Amino acid sequence: MAAESAPARRARRGSGAVTLHDVARLAGVAPITASRALNTPAQVSPEVRQKVADAVARTGYVPNRLAGGLASARSRLVAAVVPTIAGPVFLETVQSLTEALAERGYQLMLGQSGYAGSREDALLEAIIGRRPDGIVLTGILHSTEGRRRLLACGIPVVETWDLTPTPIDMLVGFSHVEVGREVATSCTARATATSAWWRVTTNARGGARAPSPQPRRRWACPGWPWCTCPHRRR
Repeated sequence: MAAESAPARRARRGSGAVTLHDVARLAGVAPITASRALNTPAQVSPEVRQKVADAVARTGYVPNRLAGGLASARSRLVAAVVPTIAGPVFLETVQSLTEALAERGYQLMLGQSGYAGSREDALLEAIIGRRPDGIVLTGILHSTEGRRRLLACGIPVVETWDLTPTPIDMLVGFSHVEVGREVATSCTARATATSAWWRVTTNARGGARAPSPQPRRRWACPGWPWCTCPHRRR
């Protein structure tokens, strides 16, 4: 029985990482051909694609997306910043972004900013320094420094979960004032003399804070000042 061929030895050069040249040499093609097989496979024949794929499998090669991004100005990464994923509020947004981007050949890089502006600033600095192809933000309230960086970076930015007449770039959201108004109107229609309301507030980044431990006498929503509830307890 013929002995199984041993896996190709990992080349030790510089950092010790397997390079595209190693893959090309093992596949018997030029480095530019191997690059095309990995990045624009439609430009090479199926036979060449298979040779390169076999070489990648044997060496464990992972393309250097940073180097490729420098050459093509594309990273195939989109960064999303949400306050937290500890609760269910933002999970649907994250899942939808992941699926939609994957269909178009992009990957989602996720960051949690918490509800402190300084933490978002540090996160944005790290994200912008890695030059993703886009940034998706939760909410419209950012520090002066954070907004300045986002305007200057030249990266497409999408703000979500709120509305503003002065977006950084693109905006996909809804009016919290209108939501509060509709909630107040609905509460007014349904309220009775014995109703007790829990005070619920929303923070600047679109997340709902936990209800207070005791019943309150008003529902603190942005749209409440426009609607009064004559039946609520006083």
